[in-house]
Amino acid sequence: MLKVFAPAKINLSLHVGPPWADGRHPIESIVAFADVGDELVLEEADDLTLVVDGPFAGALAGEGDNLVLRAARLLRDAAGLRTGAALTLTKTLPVASGIGGGSADAAAALRGLNALWRAGLDEAALMKLGANLGADVPACVASRSGFMTGGGEEVAPLDLPELAAVLVNPGVPTPTGPVYRAFDDLGGGGAFARAEPPRWADAGAARSALKDMRNDLTEAAVSVCPPIADALSALGAAGEAELVRLSGSGATVFALTADTARAGRLAARLTIPGWWVAAARLARVDLNVSPV
Repeated sequence: MLKVFAPAKINLSLHVGPPWADGRHPIESIVAFADVGDELVLEEADDLTLVVDGPFAGALAGEGDNLVLRAARLLRDAAGLRTGAALTLTKTLPVASGIGGGSADAAAALRGLNALWRAGLDEAALMKLGANLGADVPACVASRSGFMTGGGEEVAPLDLPELAAVLVNPGVPTPTGPVYRAFDDLGGGGAFARAEPPRWADAGAARSALKDMRNDLTEAAVSVCPPIADALSALGAAGEAELVRLSGSGATVFALTADTARAGRLAARLTIPGWWVAAARLARVDLNVSPV
């Protein structure tokens, strides 16, 4: 029996271009991974099964084909195996929340089952498989700070200093598709030049540079999910934050603070019923597949 951590993915910036002919959008995004996330436990079994528990399990009730099971079948087919596994996903991240929860879970399944089944695939092969499940999955396989380009599937390593953050979700799922449609309807998608991965000497320099960046989906996301504006305002008004921004297509927003003590104080002030709030470190996270 093995367990794998599935960390939340935070889009510290997200620049979005006009849609391509296939409807996808080119992006530039600085991504980091948090020390909060879901957990996947895997055990050898004859059949392939999935049980979901945890505080956000109900949001996945009745889901016909969870990304975790799709990832498991994809890996099994790629490795030419016929075995199964009993999977238990503890869902502690909000669903459809702009922090890569489903992609992180699928990536955790690829990493964990690769070890459980002794499939022998390296990280690059797992990332290539993950691209079949969604643009965010390859980045989540590595779960390292990176600079995403293309449609999100191209990820260059980024040496990002450790950052202290507070994550807030107002309790309303926000699927990505409607946000991008609203973005197009609003005439979003100005051209941008593809940049090189930035480099910063320390966390203070990173926070300062990030202030000059943006999330181009913010207006569209707020139009689809108005409580996002409340979360942004609450974070900004509570003090301690040096930067407040939307992550991905929402509805999760984040604040960056000078240190973890300030992040803890900020998180403690946000006691709004129905909201999910977590203080977090954005840093290299432990991806070891470990025995239970």
